[in-house]
Amino acid sequence: METPSAYETKVTHYLAAQAQRENVEMRRRQIEDSVDPITTFAYLRLRELYWTVTRMLGLSFLHDGERRRRRSSIVRRPPLSNDAALELSLSLASRRIFIDVTPTARFGGNTGIQRVVREIAKRAIASPFALPVVIQDGVVIPYYDHPTAPRSIEFTAGDTLVLLDACWGLTADYLPIVQKLEAAGGRLVTVVYDIIPLMHPLSVPPKMAETFSEWFETFVLASDAVACISKSVAKDFVEFTSRNSLVVKPGLRIGWWRLGADFANEDMRPVSHTVEAFTASETPYFLSVGSLEPRKAYPVALDAFDRLWNSGVDLRYVIVGRAGWQSDALARRIRRHPEYGRRLLWLDKASDADLRRCYERAAALVFPSAIEGFGLPLVEAGGEGLPVIASDLPVFREIGGGQVDYFKLLDSDDLAEKIERRLRTPASKTRTPAYSWEDSARALVDLIMNDGYQMRADAAGLSVSSAREGRS
Repeated sequence: METPSAYETKVTHYLAAQAQRENVEMRRRQIEDSVDPITTFAYLRLRELYWTVTRMLGLSFLHDGERRRRRSSIVRRPPLSNDAALELSLSLASRRIFIDVTPTARFGGNTGIQRVVREIAKRAIASPFALPVVIQDGVVIPYYDHPTAPRSIEFTAGDTLVLLDACWGLTADYLPIVQKLEAAGGRLVTVVYDIIPLMHPLSVPPKMAETFSEWFETFVLASDAVACISKSVAKDFVEFTSRNSLVVKPGLRIGWWRLGADFANEDMRPVSHTVEAFTASETPYFLSVGSLEPRKAYPVALDAFDRLWNSGVDLRYVIVGRAGWQSDALARRIRRHPEYGRRLLWLDKASDADLRRCYERAAALVFPSAIEGFGLPLVEAGGEGLPVIASDLPVFREIGGGQVDYFKLLDSDDLAEKIERRLRTPASKTRTPAYSWEDSARALVDLIMNDGYQMRADAAGLSVSSAREGRS
């Protein structure tokens, strides 16, 4: 693996190069469309703001190619069965834990963080170990609807509020709620999926880095506990906080737990004709899963496959993921590629059924990312017995261990060699032990209810305040 300093330098240079390619693409379009520079500048700033706001609020479907109507900001509460209502009463009986799911409930979405939120919320109410809640009109209410459910939640001493959802960008909504929690003697637990916008601001829109930083300073640093989705994220949190001399709340606990990787059982759609066709072919294919954005490092993978195709190797490369921020140049490269539609396939609207079929029949998963907080495709691939070739990141070694074939970070030549070796010596598909969302929810329970946090701020060398000032 790269040393931390070498890793930071290499990734920063790579992200800067990708940004430069996007600028070149913008100028090309400007010339083609005969748009004056002032209009182009204004357009880019407005587009950047649009991407930032929609991504923060879970509305990326408005620009990622999936045609859906915008969800109302009014929360539509799903009903509970009678059995679940009984368990709901039990969950409110003692040592109350509330899990916030507000952004997902307001704006929908079923990928990334929204998927985690939905899966944990379902297990939380069924177990029961917590009550999922949402903020509406300045009041905390149960997410699930039932006649026995309280109409609103008033915090009392000993209550715990878990900020599970992606609430950066909604600081104004959350601030009075968290202040009420503190005034009542409750505890705040914040889930941290990653701190990429802080550590690698070039990988996200500038406005997102700004709003993420505000959320981090307002809530994360003032939490009683931080629950990270991997040990690597917890390490990043500690190192970033220490390096920047940030002050945390006295007694802050830091822990991590692992996400599940079940495919959605409710997706009953058949496999698409496109996926049926290439997965039935004798030509082997390698698979990558994830949105098109700079940190995913798809150009590195494309360079590797170009090298193999140019040397006469017959194989396919399949990308499953939607277009993301700063992906115009990459999307153009894919669509203009001479192998596009033949040996290079891009599925930007794949269903869970399509994705599962892709995992089942691929020769290997190629995971070229330069920055990740977890790496869910790695776990999904392992569950299907699919070999994995991944960039040499600490989080991938944490999740994949010795079952993954690692290549040098951002090194397309090394990746090409790993792919060609996999073609010569196909691996037998051995499924890794399943780790379900049920397992994930139980691990989160242990962190919160049983004080299962693995680190304390003082032991980690973080600065703590003797009397932290209240939020304003």
